[in-house]
Amino acid sequence: MVLVVGGAAGYWLYGDRLPSVLSRAASGAADKVTDAAVRTSERLDSEEGARIAAEQEARRRAARETRDRALGWVAVTAEQPAPPMATRLAPLRRRAGPAYVSLTAQEAAGLLTPLLQQLPPSAVTAQYALDDNQLLLRTAVSLSDFTGQSAVGALLGKALVGEDTLFLAGPLEPVRPGLAQLRVRELRLKGIEVPTRLIPSLVAALRERATAATVQKGAGGNADSGPTPDALASDALPVLLPAVVGDVRVVKGKLTLYRAGASPSKPNRP
Repeated sequence: MVLVVGGAAGYWLYGDRLPSVLSRAASGAADKVTDAAVRTSERLDSEEGARIAAEQEARRRAARETRDRALGWVAVTAEQPAPPMATRLAPLRRRAGPAYVSLTAQEAAGLLTPLLQQLPPSAVTAQYALDDNQLLLRTAVSLSDFTGQSAVGALLGKALVGEDTLFLAGPLEPVRPGLAQLRVRELRLKGIEVPTRLIPSLVAALRERATAATVQKGAGGNADSGPTPDALASDALPVLLPAVVGDVRVVKGKLTLYRAGASPSKPNRP
């Protein structure tokens, strides 16, 4: 009886507020349920996104490994002299010789070895490969060689410790007789793809180390024939060529050298 009387008195006193109280309680409960559902959904989305990203990276890594095995990388070292190219270039020196010769990566090692001079001091060995129309280069470097470069340092931050692989890829293009350039279209450092906009700053830093030496040596010992900063693209490394070579391209996985004065338009189907 006391409970009944108390309930009746409470309803008589506060009954007009009861609907709003119940409404607020129901709304609060609904909000809590919604928040819990949103948090659960966000957690699931985050886990799913991470899983998808990991699977995509694994596929990319597997594709690179498969491609690497098929390319047939050629190792060169800075300490060993470059293999002589006289025999390979002999056909271009003949008056009635062909307009071009095509070489495999192994046969072209003598021309590609000097590219090591453009790399950081810690790069004492490197590997080359020719893939379709691109030259690929990879070498182990000390990451401290790049700590002074603001663009790369800002990108990788504290990751620039120890040693890791520097990977470069891009086409070869002529600049002038005796000089070509490797246009760096792809660059990876410590497994991280360097954004295209940052590649020129890193390439410029690599080029600065070798500019004095290459200008003095030039092509064939001529100091005036060395590369100058304004002769090269901002994302390019110089490749010095023998005087008999007027143009060089990577065509269908081979290094194609054109005799000076010959047109490179016809031999694109070597």
